[in-house]
Formats: sequence, structure tokens, C-alpha cells
Amino acid sequence: MTKKAKTKSDKKGRKILLKIFLVLVILGLIGVAVLGVINIYMISNTKADVYSLDAFEAGEVSKSSHYQAVIVLGCAIWGDVPSPMLADRLRTAARVYNTGCCDYVLVSGDSAEPWKYDETGVMAEFLVNEGVPKEKIFCDQLGLSTYESMNRALKVYHIDSAVVVTTEFHVPRSVYDAHSFGIEAVGVEAINSGYVIKLYNYFREFVARGKDLVFTIFKPDSDFIGSVL
Repeated sequence: MTKKAKTKSDKKGRKILLKIFLVLVILGLIGVAVLGVINIYMISNTKADVYSLDAFEAGEVSKSSHYQAVIVLGCAIWGDVPSPMLADRLRTAARVYNTGCCDYVLVSGDSAEPWKYDETGVMAEFLVNEGVPKEKIFCDQLGLSTYESMNRALKVYHIDSAVVVTTEFHVPRSVYDAHSFGIEAVGVEAINSGYVIKLYNYFREFVARGKDLVFTIFKPDSDFIGSVL
């Protein structure tokens, strides 16, 4: 190949790469835009059913409202203690339960292999230390995602009304998922005792809302839907 031909070939190759790059950028921007619309929709759709703990305790929810359960959604544990984020979810759940609005507490998380990682066991123990009677705490050990937690809350634990307690950024999706299964649900934002929520958490939630919207449309069941450990 002559030098001139090689130069022409290199230019053509760069043009093709540039076109591919531009197509990928455009697709990426479209994807972000779609996720943005989904996020706005999910947040606005659940806004009327999301409360701070102070508002909930003050009775801004109808005083006649009574729910079957408080559902606390899990997150990381550190050995045999909850992470600060999870501890605040549990403290909030204990205070919600103590308002008398619910019959019991369901902790939902990853305890599929409790000898290795027992999220719900740690959660239950913490709630007992917060004054929730042990016999009023039930553990969904296969609540491996927000969607699965709500799916199982209805189909395995037969919950049709609930107060969902989780961290502020997570509440809209949790309530939306609950509503998609016909659960009459309100959400309470967990207190924050001083930990910093990482940018990663917000990014992950931004994407997860898109995923869960699709899941709530097609309603897939996991392999564990009928299982109780």
C-alpha cells in the first residue's frame, strides 16, 4: 500500500470510529433522558404517600389509618451489627411501630446464606434492642432486592397494607413497587444520624428506578418466590 493510500485509509478509519462514538453518545444521552423521565414519574407518583418520621408521628397520615405491617428494607451489615444507614432505618421502624399504626414488623433483606451473611438476623436483633417485641418481628430472608421484597411481602407474607421504612432516596421506588403489587402503602424516610450518603447511592437508585418500572410492568417472579427459610 502506498503512503497516500495508507493515509486515506487511516482517515476513513478515524471517520468510522468518530461516527460510532457519536452514535454511542447519542444513545447514552437518550438513555439518560429516558431514565430521567422515569425518575420524575416515579417520584411524583408516590409523593403524596411519602412522609418524614416527624410528620408521620405527628399524625399527618390519617389517624384512622391502620396498616398490617412495617416493612423495613435491608442494606449493608458490618459483621454482626448494622451499618449506620441500616441502623437508622431500624430506629425509624421501631418508632413507627411504637405509634401503634401496625401489627408487626417485617424485616426484608439478604439472609440466603445466614451462616455467611445474616442481614435479617442482625436487623431483628437490633429491633429487639430498640424495644420491639421479638414475637412481633418477622424475617424475610430472601428479600434480595426492593422488587423482590414487595413481591414476597404480598405473595409469601400476605401483606396488603404497610408502612415502608427505608432511606430517603430509596422511599419513592419502594412505595411504587409496593403499589404495583396492590399493597396499600405509605413510605417513611429514615432519620439520618450523621452518615454521608454517597453519590454512588443516588446514581444506583437513578438506574434502579428504570429497572423496577420495567419489572413492575411484566411482574417476573424469582426462583425464591414461594420459599420461606
